Amino acid sequence: MDIDYKKIEFALHESLVQIDNAYRLLEFDEGLLKKVQECKDLVRTKRYAVAVMGEFKRGKSTLINALLGLKILPADATPTTATINRITFAPTPKAVITYRDGFEETIEIDRLGEYVSKRTSDGEERALTIREVTVYYPTQLCQNHVDLIDTPGLNDEARMTEITIDMIENVDAIIVPIHARAPFSATEKDFVCRLLEHSNIQNIVFVVTFMDQLDEDDFEPESFMNHVSQRIRTEVFEELERRDTNDRIIKKAHAILDDMNLFAVSSSLALKSFVTNNRSDLKKSGFEEFSRGLLRIVTAKQIENAVIKSINQIRLLLSSMAHQNEKRLASLNSEIGKAKEVFDVVSAYSDDVKVFLDRLFSGSCTSIEGIVNRLHTFKNKAVSIFVKSLSEIKTDTHSEIESTLKDAAILCRHMFNEDGLPPIRQEINGIMAEDMQTLLNYKQSTLIPALEYFGILESDNSATDMLNYAKDGLGGVSFEWSYSIIPPAIDLVDHNVIEIVVEAIDHSVRDSVNRLNGSLTEARKYWFGKANDDAMKNTSLADTAYHARCEKLNLKINAQLHNYSVLEADAKAIEEKCDQLLNSCSEPQI
Repeated sequence: MDIDYKKIEFALHESLVQIDNAYRLLEFDEGLLKKVQECKDLVRTKRYAVAVMGEFKRGKSTLINALLGLKILPADATPTTATINRITFAPTPKAVITYRDGFEETIEIDRLGEYVSKRTSDGEERALTIREVTVYYPTQLCQNHVDLIDTPGLNDEARMTEITIDMIENVDAIIVPIHARAPFSATEKDFVCRLLEHSNIQNIVFVVTFMDQLDEDDFEPESFMNHVSQRIRTEVFEELERRDTNDRIIKKAHAILDDMNLFAVSSSLALKSFVTNNRSDLKKSGFEEFSRGLLRIVTAKQIENAVIKSINQIRLLLSSMAHQNEKRLASLNSEIGKAKEVFDVVSAYSDDVKVFLDRLFSGSCTSIEGIVNRLHTFKNKAVSIFVKSLSEIKTDTHSEIESTLKDAAILCRHMFNEDGLPPIRQEINGIMAEDMQTLLNYKQSTLIPALEYFGILESDNSATDMLNYAKDGLGGVSFEWSYSIIPPAIDLVDHNVIEIVVEAIDHSVRDSVNRLNGSLTEARKYWFGKANDDAMKNTSLADTAYHARCEKLNLKINAQLHNYSVLEADAKAIEEKCDQLLNSCSEPQI
């Protein structure tokens, strides 16, 4: 009974859509969603990669050229292929060089030998910079999402062998060319066993090449091919038994080798027949039978391969569910922990900023104290004003001395308020501005990131208010006579006026200094209070935001647990469906 692959495709696509929706709902890794999409693409396109792999000088490139019907890839008696060459379908021939740094270059196909060949030292050096070459060509074999891949030869050199072996992970079927004059070497035996151990390799096609080099009188074709087939089968199973290979691989080996796909060709004769249009040479080359057989194998296996690979991928996706769920739950719980840590920073800021301000003011206290005390340096200048004024008195009477002292007092007050206090205020304001900037930097490095985490934006003018308060306080301090320079009920003529003046200046300057210090003390108290109010306000806002975030995260955790329990049940149903789909295929999963 024919298998309804279309029905299987619909079922696989439905399962993948179900997985995709669940993974998005559970917010699993983007990488998994990408794998789901890749699997969807595989179900849709059934992309199939066939690689030609084998020992060097087995005619791999010539074989591919014959399949293309034209000598496109470089090939001669010595190993030439130095890169991975992928042939894919396109109506217009071209070649795209993909370099290891990601750069791509499109070239004409007739220049391909300059890039992929080891014939010259320059070509070999250039090949080292190339990751892959894609040849776009209108060949029938590649018409339905099939890629044909040419690889460097095994045992040519270590780097070439490594490139070829690494490619096995990315292909679905392997064509193994075997030289007619030395069929199935020990290296080829080991390589085939290695292929059987790879889960993604579901099909191996053997091609005996260089048939034209055998003397037709010395062998009978059918007997020769039976001998090669039996040799491959016997030696592979003996090697698998020697390796104590598990039953799964043995089962796979029987599926591939018991009804072996084995062909005999002369690729060079086939290429020659394409040029000369000689039907006799083409028939003699065995290439028509090989190309038809290969197309039949690829067509038959392509859909089946896509189904098996998709089912295996779905199983891998489902097997990662528990880990992904634990990872997602851990991430959500980590977010709750992070929110608590950030809230603690906001909460602690109220106390921390007071300590910070205390240290800040302690650091600038000495400088400000020195600046304030600079007002004392103006006392001598003030005394000089009085002395000069008194020295100019012409009549030594009480009223004349009193008038002179009053005028000098006005001059002295002006001197203090115009020359003495302004530079002092300016310097102190500068230090206060520096202190404010230091406070803002501290706030920016500690509090602001925490507030931003909770989505709280700082929009107040606390810093401006605090600075203005300090400036206004200092600006309100002026020099005033707090001690009389004219004592009551005395005759100034009989007293030491200068002694009285000095005492008055000393008292008044000291009082001005005290008022300056008092203003600074009030400013600092205001800063402490303002910073505390600011911190308390932000703590309240952060508290609300913190609890709202925790509530939201806990809801997510509960939803995650519920949705995952539903997905677990769905996953079991999907796995059962996959088993049924696999069992409905013509061959069991290998």
